[in-house]
Amino acid sequence: MGQSVAMGRLWMTWSIEGVGSAGQNVADVEAACRALVGSVERSRRAFDVPEPWEELRESALILQDQILGSGREVLDQGRQWTSTLRGVSIILIPRD
Repeated sequence: MGQSVAMGRLWMTWSIEGVGSAGQNVADVEAACRALVGSVERSRRAFDVPEPWEELRESALILQDQILGSGREVLDQGRQWTSTLRGVSIILIPRD
C-alpha cells in the first residue's frame, strides 16, 4: 500500500498580511501546520497593538483545521490545496 501524499513531502508558501510571505519544504501536513502557526506566532512583534495579530492567529488556527481535514484529502489526490482566511494565505503543493 502506497504512502499518503499528505504524509510525504510538500512545498508550502504562505503570506501573513502586514508581515510578509515565505516558502519552504515540509515533511507532511502536520509540519505545514506547525510552520504556519509558528510563523504567525513570531509575527506578533510586527504589530503595535494586539488586535490585528489576534485575528491573524485565529485565522491560522482555523486554517490548521482545514489543512488537517480538506487539505489532506485534496493533497492525497495529488492536487494542490490553497486557502485564504482574513489575512492569512497558504498554498500546499505535493512534491515527489
